[in-house]
Order: sequence, then C-alpha cells, then structure tokens
Amino acid sequence: MKLPILKIAELTGVHRDTISKRLADLPFEAGKKGAKLYSSEEALAAIYKTDSLEAARAEQARTAAQLNAIRADVLRKTRIPIAIVLQVHDEIFQAIAATLKAAEGKLLSRELINDLFEKFRSAPAKLKW
Repeated sequence: MKLPILKIAELTGVHRDTISKRLADLPFEAGKKGAKLYSSEEALAAIYKTDSLEAARAEQARTAAQLNAIRADVLRKTRIPIAIVLQVHDEIFQAIAATLKAAEGKLLSRELINDLFEKFRSAPAKLKW
C-alpha cells in the first residue's frame, strides 16, 4: 500500500519531519499535489529502523503500550501534571529563600536548619492531588 508522509505520521504517531528524514533514501511515487507516496512496508521498516515489517509492528506495539500506560496513569491520577510539580517546587524554594535571607549574617541554628529540611519534606504532601 502506498501512503503519503502525512498519513504515515498520523498512523504511527511519529512527527512528519522525523518521517521525512527517515524516508529520504527510499524510492517514492509522485502522488496528487506533489505528495510523495511510499510503500508502507518499506516506510515502516525505515521509520522504526528495522529489517522487517514484523519487527516494525512489534516496535509500534511496544510504543503504543507505553503510551497506553501513560494514559492509564493520567486517568488514575497517579501521574502528577508537570505544572503542579513546578508550582510546588517554586513555592518551596521561595519559602527556603525567604528563610535564608531573613537569617543572613546570623548563625544557622539547629531549629532553622530543621525548618529548612521540613520545607523539603513537605513537598510530597503538597503533590497528592
């Protein structure tokens, strides 16, 4: 089956620029509106850098399984969005910076050091969403 780059990108989930680079050495047929049509078997082998269609399908199945696992984590809410993680880290570092600036020129007491460590230890509790 002959397919254009955009269709191959849609089916594989690989960016079209990556596909274009990997298919640069493959022969193609001219399609409508200047589209390059590639043999699906040869294209998959080149995209997944394998010698056979079976190996390419196995690689695609492996990457699909990884993507499904990530989606399952998101649905179960066990994967914390990066925006929330960055916000919590920012809050903690601001609190630590404020504590250190307030203690400038003073001796760091055991109580102050423990307070700083407590701010670090509080991160996991803040990340349970």
